[in-house]
Amino acid sequence: MKTDMGQEAEAMPLGVEQNNHLLSLTLDVWQDQIFFNDSAFPAGYFAANILNVSDETMRELLTHGGEISFQVEALANAGREAFIKLLPETRISMEKVLDALWTCPPYSLLDKGKDFQALDVLFDPGLVDELLKTESPIRQFFFRYLTAGFSIPLGIFHFAAAGWYFEAGFLHRLKKRTETYFAIATHDCFTSEDFWTHMQQLPMADIEAFTIFPKIASSYVFAQSPRNEEEMVFVQRINFPTPMQFYCFDLLNGMHHVHAPSLCQNCGRYFLTTNGHQPKYCDGMAPQDSRLTCRQYGAMQHQKEQNKQHRVYRIFSTRTNTSRKHHQRGKISDEMRQAALKLAEEYRDKALLDNDYASNSYAQDMEQEQLYTEARKRLK
Repeated sequence: MKTDMGQEAEAMPLGVEQNNHLLSLTLDVWQDQIFFNDSAFPAGYFAANILNVSDETMRELLTHGGEISFQVEALANAGREAFIKLLPETRISMEKVLDALWTCPPYSLLDKGKDFQALDVLFDPGLVDELLKTESPIRQFFFRYLTAGFSIPLGIFHFAAAGWYFEAGFLHRLKKRTETYFAIATHDCFTSEDFWTHMQQLPMADIEAFTIFPKIASSYVFAQSPRNEEEMVFVQRINFPTPMQFYCFDLLNGMHHVHAPSLCQNCGRYFLTTNGHQPKYCDGMAPQDSRLTCRQYGAMQHQKEQNKQHRVYRIFSTRTNTSRKHHQRGKISDEMRQAALKLAEEYRDKALLDNDYASNSYAQDMEQEQLYTEARKRLK
């Protein structure tokens, strides 16, 4: 790519060279998109999706993160023999935290192998002497890494708790989904005494506490425009020291662009809305039918509810239910039941297409005995 001055200019795609890892997360922010490790997402994507962390994953994170918090304290005060004895069990706890953490966005997008390689280095028995030196940079990094093992799970837990509260009590009730309404909901929720009382009652509430003032380190990078590779744009690159800062920024930045979390009324998972429509259903797979999305399944169910109120469907439902009961009681054969059902379906479909028939002859044709009479004729 050449500039107007004839010089060659190199521009990288967004999301590259971010150096994301367990101790540091970075986003490239451009308009209503965010970029993480070469991939583009709508602003607010990670804040919405972390709300779907499963109960099992949360238990794993908090249980093994809690183990690490005790192990860190024991290691910090241990002599050589006790330190060596504590290392294997501490490594196991860290591995279990990483296994659970790598199912949570954005950590699920990182290279898990690199952090397991870091464990190989940090827990190398040959490094014990260096780890026991109080002023050693390696020791300082070792304890920083372990501290992340229990603070990151707490950050995820505390943010998810805040997000669940915010969506259920404020976002879900909004009459409009605009930046103004989101800003009012944010103010009302996060300045309410009830919200902060709720947050303070959570376990270890002061470690990785929820905040609406995320601390960030921001700069600009020169990158290819996502819309035209021949153009170059300034992109805000933001570094986050903790996951709480990462998720809080993504939540607020998302709402600035009219993106916000919403709870699907079918599958019960959270999803990100990116327009002003009142959301009900997500575009994920419907648990009732893998061929349909929740949005499609919800529309189908809505149509069924409407159909129940339609005169044509009411008569059809009454007659076919009666045929089913007559078959169960032995009054008609299964062959007769199926013939009557097929006939009823034909009359129903005709009535839906022909208003005159629906108004005049449909009800008479659908009389129970009339159905059986015509069904017998067909069976002969």
